[in-house]
Amino acid sequence: MKSPYILVSLTLPVMLAGCASPPAPLPTGVEYIKPATGETSIAYMGDAVIKSTTGLVGDALVLGNANGSFSTVAEGMYCHVSGDVYRNFDNPLAVGLKNIYGSVVNYKDYVTYDAAKNAISLPNHTTYTSSEISIKRVPDGVCKWTYAPVKSIEYNGNAGGVMKFAYRETSATRGQTTTDFTVDAKGSDVVTYKGARFKVISADNTSIKYTVLSGFTRQDKF
Repeated sequence: MKSPYILVSLTLPVMLAGCASPPAPLPTGVEYIKPATGETSIAYMGDAVIKSTTGLVGDALVLGNANGSFSTVAEGMYCHVSGDVYRNFDNPLAVGLKNIYGSVVNYKDYVTYDAAKNAISLPNHTTYTSSEISIKRVPDGVCKWTYAPVKSIEYNGNAGGVMKFAYRETSATRGQTTTDFTVDAKGSDVVTYKGARFKVISADNTSIKYTVLSGFTRQDKF
């Protein structure tokens, strides 16, 4: 006669998953620029001079992989959205919820974090401590949005004082577009394209040394 009670106990985590409140709506994103504004870097032929995407920067958890009896957790960055909720914007299947047979039957993209215990809880109320999963809290984590386009300017050499570049924009929904453009090195030492700006210190046919002045949306608070 213990079986019914065992069955209820085992199925409870999955049943509760349907009653769990979802995390808050997606917060407003900001542009993440690499290299950061004000940073001096060297890019070689075919390398990106500047790259940017929309992301969230702030309190986050870096989690490792976990595979338990009632759930799975994918490694990655989980950004704080509200209260004790941390969400993986890059992977909608980050948290897998299992049935009593050990099969994943539902997916979520968030966890709740108990800072005092350094442990996470999932929507079906299963928990993992730091001894069961790698948990690292970072104050300035960056979460890229899955569907945010990635914009970049690639360096393609210097021929006779004319610097060659390629602007690329890659989107999960629209694919990749590429536009080639050139800049006369004898003119201004500041290259501006689609809002992105960087100052050229030196450039030859193999590399370019430069300082990033702003990103494509000029939200250069990093």
